[in-house]
Amino acid sequence: MNLIEIREESGLWELRPEWDALLGRSQGNVFRSWEWVSAWWSTYGKPGDLRILTARDEGGALRGIAPLRAQSLRRFGQTVPSLAFLGDGSNDSDYLDLILASGYEEQVMETFGRCWLENLKAGTVLELNEIPANSANLVFLKEMAQRDGDLWIEQDVPCSAVSLPETWDKYLGQLRPRFRTKVRSALRQLEGSPEVRFGFCDNREQIDRLLPILFDLHTRRWAKDGKPGVFGWGRKRDFYDTVSPALLDRGWLGLSWLEWNGRVLACQYGCLYSGTYFQLQEGYEPAAEHLNLGIGLRAWSIRELMRGGVRDYDFLGGVKRNKTDWGAEIKSSLKILMAYDSWQNRLFVYGPEWQEKGRELVRRMVPEKILAARRARFERLQAAQRSGADHRSDGADRRGWAREAAANLYYYSPLPAAVKAVRNRYGISLASSGGRRKISWSRRTEACSRILCYHRVNNDHDPFFPAISTDLFDRQMRYVARYYKILSLSDMLAHLGSGSTEMALAITFDDGYQDNYRNAFPVLHRYNLPATIFLTTGAVDSGEPLWFEKLALALKITTCEYLDLEIDFPQRLSLRTEAQRLNANTRILALLRTLPDADRRQQLEEILRQLAVEDTSERANKMLTWDQIRLMKAAGIDFGGHTETHPFISKLTRDQVFSEASGCKKRVEEQLQLPVDFFAYPNGREEDFGIWNKEVIRAAGYRGAVTTIWGMNYPSTDPMELRRGGPWEPSAPLFAYKLDWYQLTND
Repeated sequence: MNLIEIREESGLWELRPEWDALLGRSQGNVFRSWEWVSAWWSTYGKPGDLRILTARDEGGALRGIAPLRAQSLRRFGQTVPSLAFLGDGSNDSDYLDLILASGYEEQVMETFGRCWLENLKAGTVLELNEIPANSANLVFLKEMAQRDGDLWIEQDVPCSAVSLPETWDKYLGQLRPRFRTKVRSALRQLEGSPEVRFGFCDNREQIDRLLPILFDLHTRRWAKDGKPGVFGWGRKRDFYDTVSPALLDRGWLGLSWLEWNGRVLACQYGCLYSGTYFQLQEGYEPAAEHLNLGIGLRAWSIRELMRGGVRDYDFLGGVKRNKTDWGAEIKSSLKILMAYDSWQNRLFVYGPEWQEKGRELVRRMVPEKILAARRARFERLQAAQRSGADHRSDGADRRGWAREAAANLYYYSPLPAAVKAVRNRYGISLASSGGRRKISWSRRTEACSRILCYHRVNNDHDPFFPAISTDLFDRQMRYVARYYKILSLSDMLAHLGSGSTEMALAITFDDGYQDNYRNAFPVLHRYNLPATIFLTTGAVDSGEPLWFEKLALALKITTCEYLDLEIDFPQRLSLRTEAQRLNANTRILALLRTLPDADRRQQLEEILRQLAVEDTSERANKMLTWDQIRLMKAAGIDFGGHTETHPFISKLTRDQVFSEASGCKKRVEEQLQLPVDFFAYPNGREEDFGIWNKEVIRAAGYRGAVTTIWGMNYPSTDPMELRRGGPWEPSAPLFAYKLDWYQLTND
């Protein structure tokens, strides 16, 4: 046999036809295929590490391949060179092995053995992981190690697989009764739903669609258990992107999916090879876990695979309940380590085993009380380290402390007065060039202004109805009164057209909560600040909570432990903790935002029915009264329109938008006997209004309208799309620090 070592990638590409032919004549699998190995190398390989051995007979025919690569291993302070399988080390590949032509095994192994003996004597370690325990090549490897006196250690890796019978009914009969019932029920329920469709990926367009969905579903499923999943690693995603088209072309890709009304809710990724399905990854929508999507898709996939002639369903590495439930039986792979017999290599090879034996000896000799105390201390240290590591991992606390310290230094120094003089004449521009941030100054040539937006002002500290505290609001107003020119919205529009470069601010409130009168109004009066409050007149008239407050209250006080939704897809939201209820509130609002108004109302009604909360008195009479509104108007506070019922106006018809906007305007004008010029879009983001919405608002008689899109306003800003926002910060120094920075940079 002639030995040839391939170290260049070009040699791997040229080997493809012979590799395929040799694998077809041996007991191979998909993980030893050229398609899999080449995709793995393209993704994970390092230039210069390729060490593929080939053995050819005297006629030049390929009789054996050892698909290896060079790497370094480190143990007990030692770093040694090693040879490992292509495919090993990224947790993508199982059942790796040498590829030998039938009838030539002994000759090829002798050829490879002579090469490895030289490597071992030179200090290289042979690390052959994931070899099936029943591989015939193990016999040759062990004999070689014994003959040459090499060190040998093997570690068992449990795997699991199901032998599939001829029919689906026979397969179900192999399952435990309770799980068999669960499988039948899940599959029957899903297949009986007209919204559900199953399928296997059969073209490249589907690969492009399904892989990102698989990555996302898998990641979110594991995130639910506080784990990262495997697809957070960019190279892992790259590998699947690379290998999947190659597997599809060979008919080896087994990517199945389940979709609900066109939305994929579950994926299962595997490979088909020589009558065996190798199951690699899966993911399903965690919010729809109650529908047993994962079980349903796997059951459907197994049934379809059986119809296609598959007789083995291999779960690969690991033996867990979610595999044995499906009838999986245990088998093994081995991790092999071979090394030349030296004292350094003995420590390297047997060190972990000796260490574990030493620990076992200590456990037998030391009293349990001492061991328990030691374990408790170790767990406390680990918890402290984890806490510290969490902070160090993102630096959030450290950066937050530094930012707060800088803000306090700024706030209590003469700097705000100095910045005020500068910002009215100059602005800062930030640009990145060559990896560096470049700061430049420019003289202001036009007027600009910012609008602050508030809602509730109180000290309730209720996370379901968030508010700024009265004290923090007072400190913010004191600051802006001292360092900014505060204008009403009407005066702000005039200011933008005046040519002045002086910075201006306007203060606004949305919805019309009573705490605006009780807590915010005294502060505004104290500092002589104008403001505009946008009223939702239906709630002011009725005293009833707004629809989204009814939702938040119901989620807050319901006794239900979960909520079932069928808006974009069937999902179950857990309500066992306050955090889950707050998350459910955010999720529901995001879903309702996407619906036509009639559907939103219908869905809200169904949600409130499920939550079964009848007493809404906690949020009753939280809106301003008309008497309070008139008192504030007399003291210089302006009022604007915010619709009658606070809908998402982008989801209304033109007539509905006009009715909501003009009806609100008319009601406020009736009560105040004064014109209402300004409107606030409910929610106010880009998706909450459009060009035709602005036209209708203008047609309803408004001169201007405010959004919740962050930014500065200029003479060129559309008065029907004025920018508005925070900054929202937990302290007055940080508010001042960031507000002044935003003003300087025109952010």
